[in-house]
Amino acid sequence: MSKAPTVPARFAGLFRAGLLGLGAVQTINGLYALLAPRSFFEDFPLGRGWVAALPAYSEHLVRDVGGLFLATAVILIAAGIYLERRLVGVALVSFLAFSIPHAVFHFLNLEPYEAGDAIANVVGLGATVGIPTGLLFLLGRPAEPRPASRRAAPGSAGSRVEGVPDSTRNPLIRYAYRQSRSREGEVMDPLRVFAHNPTVMMGYGIFELASERSQRVPERIKHLALLRAAMLCGCEWCLDYGSAISAAANVSEEDLRALPTYRGSDRFDAVEILVLDYASAISATPAEVSDELFAQLREHFDEPQLVELTSIIALENYRARFNWAFGLAGQGYADGAYCVRPEAAARAPAPTVGGSPD
Repeated sequence: MSKAPTVPARFAGLFRAGLLGLGAVQTINGLYALLAPRSFFEDFPLGRGWVAALPAYSEHLVRDVGGLFLATAVILIAAGIYLERRLVGVALVSFLAFSIPHAVFHFLNLEPYEAGDAIANVVGLGATVGIPTGLLFLLGRPAEPRPASRRAAPGSAGSRVEGVPDSTRNPLIRYAYRQSRSREGEVMDPLRVFAHNPTVMMGYGIFELASERSQRVPERIKHLALLRAAMLCGCEWCLDYGSAISAAANVSEEDLRALPTYRGSDRFDAVEILVLDYASAISATPAEVSDELFAQLREHFDEPQLVELTSIIALENYRARFNWAFGLAGQGYADGAYCVRPEAAARAPAPTVGGSPD
């Protein structure tokens, strides 16, 4: 699937809670310092006067600190929402660049505080260093390979060709395998098949990279569209992997369960239903995209967005039909979680009228 690397899936909830929690604290403190600098200096936190116990008051510096808090809050919250690996790393390192010297200064200047306030300072400021440090440690851990008992060996379980083994001496294939292990914890079975033809593998990889880098359309909308395409094309491998990474695209398990009956579900808004209709139309055999359906799409997407959306649906059709032809089944990515099932292809549904679902 065309998707930037995200945090390890098994720690996604922990990352989201930590990043959004730190971001919320920074937002509250930042707004407090910006909007009421004198009160922030004299009363923070909750009338305890921790700031007033140290340097003299400067409205300029307090407002600057408020702006700094809000700046770190923005990147922390963005990282907590998207969970994209590089963004999370930048957010955590940026926050530590502030929180470490801030904590060290206070640890070395606890004399003005009573015992209870000193302990609270150490615990609170220690958390601002410990939480992001712990998340950085988890971010740096390689993805754990899935147990062999849960996935088939490369090239087996119905695959019609044996995948290129790890022992290959081709440097391009070895590099591609290394990247796959870095991102997913193992080499993806479709990549092992593509590796039989390195030229095609490289061209396909460039297409995937370009699709990943293009971000004009919201990730949730694109992910719903490609899942719908995979359902109609019957690609078990695509649905296994796509279901597993859905949470990172803001697609919940409830959304996955509602996909087969999306037109009668309240899980999707009118635009999402329109996009799912579009994915269904493109993925039908033969493809049938009516002028009316396309006109409705143009009410919500400009030309670059339409190109991106259409490309990701067509790319998913390519993935699905390639994997289907080679008999590639799932690798167990969604084991233990809900996985969308293939659906018999049908003629494209009638487009919604006036942009509203039935």
